[in-house]
Amino acid sequence: MKLTKTSLLAISLLAGTTGAYAADNTQAEKPKAYLVADAHLDTQWNWDVQTTIKEYVWNTINQNLKLLEQYPNYVFNFEGAVKYAWMKEYYPREYALLKKYIDAGRWHICGSSWDATDAIVPSVESAIRNIMLGQDFYRKEFGAEGTDIFLPDCFGFGWTLPTIASHCGLIGFSTQKLGWRHGNFHPHGRYPYNVGLWKGVDGSEIMMTHGYGYGHRWNYEDLTESKLLKEHLAENDLGVVFNYYGTGDTGGAPTITSVDAVERAVNKKDGDIEIISSTSDQIFKDFMPYSSHPELPKYDGELLMDVHGTGCYTSQAAMKLYNRQNELLGDAAERAAVAAEMLGAEAYPGEALTESWQRFIWHQFHDDLTGTSIPRAYEFSWNDELLSLKQFAGILSHSTDAVASQLDTRVKGTPVVFHNALGTEATDVVELEIPVKGRPGKVSAYNPQGKEVAAQLLGVNSGKAKVLVEATVPANGYAVYDIRLSGSAKSQASATANTVENSVYKLTLDKNGDITSLYDKKANKELVEKGKAIRLAIFTENKSYPWPAWEILKEAIDREPQSINGDVKISVVENGPLRTTLCIDKKHGDSNFRQYIRLYEGALADRIDFFNEVD
Repeated sequence: MKLTKTSLLAISLLAGTTGAYAADNTQAEKPKAYLVADAHLDTQWNWDVQTTIKEYVWNTINQNLKLLEQYPNYVFNFEGAVKYAWMKEYYPREYALLKKYIDAGRWHICGSSWDATDAIVPSVESAIRNIMLGQDFYRKEFGAEGTDIFLPDCFGFGWTLPTIASHCGLIGFSTQKLGWRHGNFHPHGRYPYNVGLWKGVDGSEIMMTHGYGYGHRWNYEDLTESKLLKEHLAENDLGVVFNYYGTGDTGGAPTITSVDAVERAVNKKDGDIEIISSTSDQIFKDFMPYSSHPELPKYDGELLMDVHGTGCYTSQAAMKLYNRQNELLGDAAERAAVAAEMLGAEAYPGEALTESWQRFIWHQFHDDLTGTSIPRAYEFSWNDELLSLKQFAGILSHSTDAVASQLDTRVKGTPVVFHNALGTEATDVVELEIPVKGRPGKVSAYNPQGKEVAAQLLGVNSGKAKVLVEATVPANGYAVYDIRLSGSAKSQASATANTVENSVYKLTLDKNGDITSLYDKKANKELVEKGKAIRLAIFTENKSYPWPAWEILKEAIDREPQSINGDVKISVVENGPLRTTLCIDKKHGDSNFRQYIRLYEGALADRIDFFNEVD
């Protein structure tokens, strides 16, 4: 790229530290290329975690140690604390050598987190814990911390990411995935810029760079005169570019030819481009403080994908379920454990909580949680998810039992202690079972103030009465309710109906079990357009041939879906003062669908719940 003296001077005035004057102030510094060596390693994908540890982690540490020994200017970047933990466990001799290169600043820990996880599905709580777990490991093992979010390969990036990163003290983010997009989302192309600032939902800002191909290989060439780097430099007016090179997916190391080309370019001082063998965060540090660089372009919004990962958020539903259960249960277990410790009832189980989070959170990796890995991989994923669920559940039960044992539970009927793990007061309809003798026909419930609240007896089976209670519990709190059962039950046959209603809604189904009318009594308005229906439907055609298991094309969902309407049966399975439930059974091909539609009275009257079971 031939830059005039005038244009270079303009760059130096704008770019501050990245475009400083030469000694005589007559010539600006030449443009810079930050070349970032990486070996992106999918923790699971077309292989399982055993293969990752046995082959790919070993290749990564062994090959890069040889390159670091041979090339004095070589700097290697690698993300994922869990992979470093495996290095420590399985390859301790090489791990000890690696630590020396980390101390020397040549093996760079990047990404800051326990693993390079998906940036869409995990909760904010998980994203922050992921960073905390990674940073804690890095501090203890290396006396250092990561400073950036390093996600070369991911399926889109939510608007919360820069906010989370900034609040965790991180300064930058890099990826190359936006270059995969089909559409031009931005004025000049697929990504907003190749170097700039990204603003999060709360206004927090971090620096963002586009790294191009993470598996790029350099030929035996003079990189200070590289046509490709000059093309990348021409995409901005900053005089800098950030470029990955190395290998992708299976770890390992950049090719010797690539490393040799960078080594020679670093030592060459008379080329058009200054080549920097760079850590993943050096460009961010060189631009700090960002407030001193108004020339940096800014982007404020989501960075999502229109290809490749567009359907992966629907595949492997069990992973999504287990992950969300672990997120909620892990949070609830910790809150309950804190309360138990504050009351002196139990010691805080810090190690067990950390272990459980570490075990399941690495499965939020972008090819694991998203549902793009081979079936064999999910045998390990589900096992870890279920182990963490069991451990979290045990901590939660143990802690709530400890707190409940110190509460006054003297009531006339059966005392039931409700726990609310949310940070706000919650009112909900709770389903519980109470041991009984005989078959009671009536239930009444009283809150801690002795006031009767809505309750409903669902049935009695095997010496247990199933009861619904509308309960209100303070934030992070407990409440003792008094449940009283009386009378004798009368057998009731299941009823059939196509209409249910409560004080807010009237809902009508047609013969296919589809909702053809939903009338809002408060608004005095029909919510279903005439001739339309709210229905279970299926998209039967999706022409994603490269990735049919986990990519859904837009053209597929733009088509009219096919209704599920085979062998329809509709019945009323609950009809009481607190909840009424319709059950709709359907078939499509060899699949069975069961849908429950629930309407409530009382505090939840504005809500309609849909529960679907698919076999």
